[in-house]
Amino acid sequence: MDYLDWFVPPDLRDEPRMRTRHRGITKALLTISLVVTLMLLAIAVLRGRLSSVEYALFAACISTPVLGALLIRATTNITLGLLATNLGGILIVTVWAFLSGGIQSIALPAFLANIALLGTFGNVPILLGMGAVLAVALVFLYLATALAWLPVSMVAPPDLPGLMLTSMLGSAAIVVLAGYFLARDRALVKTRLQDARRAAEQSSRAKAVFLRSMSQEFRAPLDAILGLAESLRANDVQRPEQESQALRDIGTAGRYLGDLLGQLLEMGRVEAHDLSVRIEAVSVVDVVAPCLAILGPVAHRQHVVLRDECGIHSGRMVWADRVLVRQVLLNLLSNAVKFNRPDGTAIVSCETVAGPFLRIRVADTGNGIPQSRQRELFEPLSSLGLEKGSIHGGGLGLVMSKRLIERMRGRIGFDSIDGLGSNFWIDLPMAETRAA
Repeated sequence: MDYLDWFVPPDLRDEPRMRTRHRGITKALLTISLVVTLMLLAIAVLRGRLSSVEYALFAACISTPVLGALLIRATTNITLGLLATNLGGILIVTVWAFLSGGIQSIALPAFLANIALLGTFGNVPILLGMGAVLAVALVFLYLATALAWLPVSMVAPPDLPGLMLTSMLGSAAIVVLAGYFLARDRALVKTRLQDARRAAEQSSRAKAVFLRSMSQEFRAPLDAILGLAESLRANDVQRPEQESQALRDIGTAGRYLGDLLGQLLEMGRVEAHDLSVRIEAVSVVDVVAPCLAILGPVAHRQHVVLRDECGIHSGRMVWADRVLVRQVLLNLLSNAVKFNRPDGTAIVSCETVAGPFLRIRVADTGNGIPQSRQRELFEPLSSLGLEKGSIHGGGLGLVMSKRLIERMRGRIGFDSIDGLGSNFWIDLPMAETRAA
């Protein structure tokens, strides 16, 4: 472990991105201390002697960045360390300028180091706040100079040119070197993030291929099991009710498993980018009407009323894949029926929203979704709503719907009130023409 790693918080040394970030900040801070030390040596050579106050100020300038690096190591908080270092630097330079000429002091170029550190925060409120502190310091020095509040300067007039040159060169070196180290390490962090993204994409593709392969492998034996169960049920042999019920349960479970495998197969196709999307102008009525016709009998058996309230928007055209958008709407309507209460309603409505988009909304009068669990809704294999076991599902429908809508450059969302029902909606770009 080198000296830079020692300044990295121990808990973060195994995280490449954070380790690189902390090493870059440490390099920048230690570079400031090193350059200030070189400035001290140069000024000592030029003047031959320094006062005890100047030595104390130089010691403070050298130690403040080191203390900032130690604070970051102790707290793992980069912002806190840089904030403390910056405030300390502004205070030291202000005192130095007050003792050596005010607004015309040779110490003023050292504010450049503070400006360089300000650029590393990445936090707008802190950046504005520190900029305000720096502005206050400069205004104070101006007023102190204009109103003759200044003590006798520590710097003799003959020493001013050489010391000003040293101060400006040192401050410029701090800005350039600190910026160089930070920029280089940020580039390393960016490279690592890109590598991690590529690895994640490769992993996602491998997972998709695996899901597709396994879904296809399971399909053949599952079809064989379902076929045998159906043949036994079709046989005229008289069986006890218990055996007949067992055959019916086999069929129900097999069909559920088949639906789940189908969803897994579709998920694999989407994630492997093997699902072609054909975007065309599609009429809303051509999407909504078939879905309502398909789910009408299911809703009737569930004692749920399906209503189409798209009204004048039925003739509007949207840019979408006709087959995929029907699949999404069927899933939303199926959930609205499945998770509804007896004698409830499921309503399809349409409205225009900014974009311009057409919003197709599916509202139900079910039990709604608790606020604490709404974040689970679009997570794969979520068991939300399936805990009681009376409703079957693989937890993939909404995930698939989200992926499909995003492939069509649309949006999907929902709002729900626990105990009152849910509203799911999809936004699709509107085409300029209307259906005849």
